[in-house]
Amino acid sequence: MFRVAVAAFVVAVLGFPVFVWSLARTSSDPGRADAIVALTGGEGRLQAALELLDQDKGARLLISGVHSDTSREELFDAVGGLSRRALCCVDLGRSAENTIGNAGETAAWVSGHNYRTVIIVTASYHMPRSILELQAVLPETEFVTYPVFPDDVHLSEWWREPYTTGVLAGEYLKYLAATVRVAAASGLWTKPAPVPGTATIEVAPGMPPTDDAPQTVLAPK
Repeated sequence: MFRVAVAAFVVAVLGFPVFVWSLARTSSDPGRADAIVALTGGEGRLQAALELLDQDKGARLLISGVHSDTSREELFDAVGGLSRRALCCVDLGRSAENTIGNAGETAAWVSGHNYRTVIIVTASYHMPRSILELQAVLPETEFVTYPVFPDDVHLSEWWREPYTTGVLAGEYLKYLAATVRVAAASGLWTKPAPVPGTATIEVAPGMPPTDDAPQTVLAPK
């Protein structure tokens, strides 16, 4: 057991630079998808997702992980308000507190609307774990990645900056833990993982909820 533990530790350590070098350094045109999902929690994600919506890259946008005390107006004031397109087509996920919760909200929303292709907007370093969690609960859905790049995380020379190294190391450990958890929950990826919790979705003003969506629906706040 000691040898196994040492071997696992060595593999994990050697895997860290591979993980970092695998992260996207640029964003490319994601093409047209059914919908867009932005995972809150970092710089640039909301603005990038709204720009994709305005460019008609998806019919609707879910912003997952919005705090229950944050109003719709407060959320969008931070990005200078909303376009006319965004006023009708942005739903807010109110229940997610972490990446697992993001996957649960997204699963409820995607299933309720029968979307097949979804653009995911989150930080580059957060993308691998996000896709891992999303694919576990929505294995039939095609996810298109659209990474954003926070100003304080510098991937080009990550080994020179303690803050960037710390962020990436922490994310790598979370990714390893998520891999183990998803493998167990999905029977080594032989079946969909159970959808965590109950999603609470605040629909855009004037947009009725879908009848088959497995979620709690709130009126616009």
